[in-house]
Order: sequence, then structure tokens, then C-alpha cells
Amino acid sequence: MDLLVFILSYILIATLFSVFFVGIILLFILIIKKVFNMNETKWKSFFTYRKGIGYYIVLAFPYLLTILLTFPLSIFWFELINFEYKTLGSVSIIVLQTLIGVLKFPKLKNIIRGNVADYGFSNSTS
Repeated sequence: MDLLVFILSYILIATLFSVFFVGIILLFILIIKKVFNMNETKWKSFFTYRKGIGYYIVLAFPYLLTILLTFPLSIFWFELINFEYKTLGSVSIIVLQTLIGVLKFPKLKNIIRGNVADYGFSNSTS
């Protein structure tokens, strides 16, 4: 029964994690736009700096912030449902989310490099 509760909790928290992540990415992009008065040229140079490190910054910082927000939320959730292993459940959810992210990162890296080349953001001059 505890395993079923954990799996259902994982699905719920993973969904919330995804919503938080997308929201924080959009907020992060909005803040960058406002603070640095970004235009098309500045965005292009930001995303092409050192072979797309701007993309990685835009994805990594919100991811870390989302993990920091999700951990206390998951502890609160497990306390609310009186789950026996609250801390272990919270840590395992964060580890599972990170593991999924690490396993999908090489695929995302190829997609990002393809998008940079498709939209004319490559550093080559031809």
C-alpha cells in the first residue's frame, strides 16, 4: 500500500514539478529581457555564446530553483498524507526527477544544437 501511495504521490509531484519548471523558465526569460533590455541581436548572441551555453543557463538555473521549491513541497505532502518515510520519499522524488533529467539531457542537447543551426543562430559565417 505504501508503494502505491508513493507512486501516486510521485505522479502528482512530478506534474507540479513540470508546471513549476515551465513557469520559472518563462519568468527567468522575462527577467532577463527586462533587466538587459534584450532585442533580437542580444538574444542571438546570448544563445550562441560558446556553442549554446545560453540555452543551458536558461534551463539549468530554473531547474535548480524548481528542485529547491519541490523538496519542501514534497516533505509537506508526505506529512499531510502521513507517509511513514517522509524524508526518504522526498529525497527519492528529487533523485528520480534529476535522474530523468540527466538521462534526457543528451537528447535535449542534440535538439538544441539542431534548433540553433535551423534558426540561423550558428556562429559560422557563410
